[in-house]
Amino acid sequence: MAITFLHTLAGGMMMVLSTVRTDQIAWRFLRMVGIVVFALACGCSVWSLQRPEVRAISGGNWVLGLGLASALGAGLAVFLAPLAQRIPVAFRSLCGISGAAAVLAAAVAASANLTHEPSHRFAAAVTIAGQAFGAFLLGSITISWLLGHAYLTATKMTIAPLRHFSRLLSLAVVLRIVFLLVSLAVAWWVSGGRQAGFTGASATLVSQFGQAWLILTLRIGVGLLAVGLFAYMVADCVRLRSTQSATGILYFGSVFAYVGELANLQLIAQYGWPL
Repeated sequence: MAITFLHTLAGGMMMVLSTVRTDQIAWRFLRMVGIVVFALACGCSVWSLQRPEVRAISGGNWVLGLGLASALGAGLAVFLAPLAQRIPVAFRSLCGISGAAAVLAAAVAASANLTHEPSHRFAAAVTIAGQAFGAFLLGSITISWLLGHAYLTATKMTIAPLRHFSRLLSLAVVLRIVFLLVSLAVAWWVSGGRQAGFTGASATLVSQFGQAWLILTLRIGVGLLAVGLFAYMVADCVRLRSTQSATGILYFGSVFAYVGELANLQLIAQYGWPL
């Protein structure tokens, strides 16, 4: 679960970073994000090498290979950050490729946690989509508070990058909520009629979710609704050009987002279905 979460976070950060205009943002911030992602990707790769059970899972070698590819891309981004304004397309493409590799590693690792056999044919596809939306949310909120902190030293930056990332955060929350509703609808369809439950369990998938009320509270109440409220508050602070207030709100919002995504991974491991 930890490897999946860290790959999701690292991939989301790089993919969100690939959307920014490099001429509006300090290159030292770009380098700092690259260093953070490089450390996360290398840590996950070393963890995978030291834990044989991780590589033994279905797709374990893919997780390791994609993680190393993400680390390589992030490492190159660190060295190319001072040139980002001169080669914006190449730099953003590198960030996008590195981020995509990490998100794919997270998707493979999450799909390997589908321990319910035989799982429904849609379980893997929904899980992969969920990791992509989760990466978008984690990446946008983490990049936003890191940028808010960078304003303390990079005083020449305009509000434009933070406004861009706050919009992405609002979009990510909306997409994550839409995915939750779609996932619940598909789970209800999967659980109905002759396809009730997994492995012959008497309880349907939807009723199993009802038993996990604490995890659902963290997933929906903390990880989505509260984060959505924080995203609205951040957008208002950015409108007022109050970067310090926005950064403080983003700190708390990021913790809530992390808790929500970890709860989602627990649901995948326990019930074989993401929300």
